[in-house]
Amino acid sequence: MSDVRPLSDVLADTLHGDEAITVGELADRVQRRGFGLLMIILALPTLIPILPPGVAVIVGTLYMLLGIQMLWGLSHPWLPARVRGYRLTGRRLRTLRVRGVPLLRTLERLSRPRPLPVDERILIRGIAVIMVVLGLVLVLPIPFLNTLPAMSVLVLGIGLLNRDALFVVAGLALATGVILIIVFGAGILFALYQWARAYLSR
Repeated sequence: MSDVRPLSDVLADTLHGDEAITVGELADRVQRRGFGLLMIILALPTLIPILPPGVAVIVGTLYMLLGIQMLWGLSHPWLPARVRGYRLTGRRLRTLRVRGVPLLRTLERLSRPRPLPVDERILIRGIAVIMVVLGLVLVLPIPFLNTLPAMSVLVLGIGLLNRDALFVVAGLALATGVILIIVFGAGILFALYQWARAYLSR
């Protein structure tokens, strides 16, 4: 990876100025860098706790789309025309540039190639399943639950891009925690529903 420009430099150049940029333009810039880089870029806008209406659904759909492509075995991300045409403007661009680039530069100082513990094809398919599940979490109308999935995808993307086993394991741990929170919360809600139903039927 020593001959590859740092991810933060690529992102800073792409997001230079206030001119709107489409998801397709971002994808074209990162195509040769694979799924890891696109995962990172898609995770950055959803790191803030409260998102503009519709953003979580769009990003969650993209998570699932990338996950399905990784399961399918594609070597480069593919995006439909409607998604490629979605424009990032104003606040989203500033969030990526002001928060995303410095965060990536900090992470780049911590990440380096480390041997991956399993065969890469198995690992990528495992990450793909996680991406689909986390995408579904974002699509569901669950308030204030976009930061942790985004952080999970960000860490997984860095691990996949740099072949860094430490980041991959950390990302899988974060993602597992998010899924457990969802399952545990759903279990509590179902138990409360059953209790309320039994109480009202007396």
